[in-house]
Amino acid sequence: MGDTYQERINRIKTTVNHQEPDKVPILSMIGTYAVHYAGGTIQEMTDHPEKEIEYYCEPHKKLYSDATYTAGLVFDAKSAQCIGSDSHFVSSDGATVQHKEITPMEDTEYPELIADPEGYIFNKMLPRKAKKLAGTTAEKYAAIKELVDHWKVKGMIQTQLIDKLKNDYQLPVITGSFAYPPLDYIFDYLRGFKGLSLDMRRHKEELVAACNAIQGMADEFLGITEEMTDLPDFPFYATMMHVPTFISPKQFEKFFVPTYEKLIYRIHKRGGKLIIFLEGSWEAKYDWLNSLPKNFAIGIVEGDNIFEAKKRVGDNITLAGGMPLEMLKLGKKEACIDYAKKLVDELAPGGGYIFASSRELLSKGDVNPENMIETYNFVHEYGIYK
Repeated sequence: MGDTYQERINRIKTTVNHQEPDKVPILSMIGTYAVHYAGGTIQEMTDHPEKEIEYYCEPHKKLYSDATYTAGLVFDAKSAQCIGSDSHFVSSDGATVQHKEITPMEDTEYPELIADPEGYIFNKMLPRKAKKLAGTTAEKYAAIKELVDHWKVKGMIQTQLIDKLKNDYQLPVITGSFAYPPLDYIFDYLRGFKGLSLDMRRHKEELVAACNAIQGMADEFLGITEEMTDLPDFPFYATMMHVPTFISPKQFEKFFVPTYEKLIYRIHKRGGKLIIFLEGSWEAKYDWLNSLPKNFAIGIVEGDNIFEAKKRVGDNITLAGGMPLEMLKLGKKEACIDYAKKLVDELAPGGGYIFASSRELLSKGDVNPENMIETYNFVHEYGIYK
C-alpha cells in the first residue's frame, strides 16, 4: 500500500474526467461506524475531543482507499446540546448520532420567511427549536458562547484529523465544502416531510419564493465570493440530497432545480467539481444529471442499479458506489470479491468510475469488517488499467 497522497488524488481527478488512471480509485465512506469499529463512544469523544482523531483513523489501518468521503463526525449531538436542541442525539448504542425532525414553522409564516429569511430564522425559528435561545439575553449569550467554543475545538480537531490522514495514511478527504440546496434547507429545518409535501400542492408560489429568498444564505454557506475566480479541482464540493428522492420530476424541476443550479454553477464556472449523494432512486431524474456539464459531477449511487446508471448517465458524470452493504455484511468473502470484480470489469473501462459501498457506514452491524477489508484490498490489487 505504498501509494502516495498525490497519486491517490491524481487517480480520482483522472477518472472524474473520464480518462483511465493507473488504478480504479476506491472511496471509503465511514461515518459513525468508525466509532463502533474503534470500540469507542460519542461521550468519550465529547469528554476527550482528541479521541475523534483516534477513532476515525482506526479503520484505515487495514482498509485501503484512495480517498475518504468526510473527516470525523460531521453532525454532532454536542452542537445541538449547547443551544438546548434535540435535533441531533446519540442513539442507545452510544456510538451513532441520529437526526430528529423538529420543524415548527407554520404554513402561514411563509410571508415572514420570504420578507426577511435571516430575521425569521434567527429571531423566531431558532428559539422554537433551541430552548436556550428562548431565554434571557444572558442565557442566549451563554448558549452561543458555549456553541462557538465547541466549534473552535471541533474545527481544530478536524484539521488535525485531516493532517493525520494525509501524513500517516496518505489518505485525502474528497469533500472540502458543501452546497446546501435551499429546498433541502426548508425540508430539513423548517417544514419537514409532511409540511413540505402539503406546501408543494397548497403553497406552490410561496415555496418557490421562499427558496429564492434563502438563496443568499445558501450562497454564503457555499463560501464562494464574487472575487474568487478560480477554485481547486480537488477536493470537491458536496451535496447530500434529501428531498429529491421523495418528489416527482415535475416538482424537482419547479422547486429544487432553479436555486440549486445557481449554487452549483458558481462552482463550475470557477473550475470546481461536485460530488452528489444520490440518495434513494434517481432514475426518473437522469435527464437532469445528463444536463450537467460533462465531467463536472460525481454521483454516489445508492438505490439504483449502477450498471444501468452507467449506460444512461455514465458518459456525462462519474459514478461512485456499487458494492452492496448487504453483501459486505452477510455475504461470503468470495462472493463479495466476485461482485467487486464484476463492478470493475463492467464499470471501470474508460474511466468515470470510483469503487465504493452503496451507502455510508453508520452502525456496527452495517458490514462484516473482514469482508470489507478483503474486498477493498482486492479491488486495489485487481483494478489496474492495462
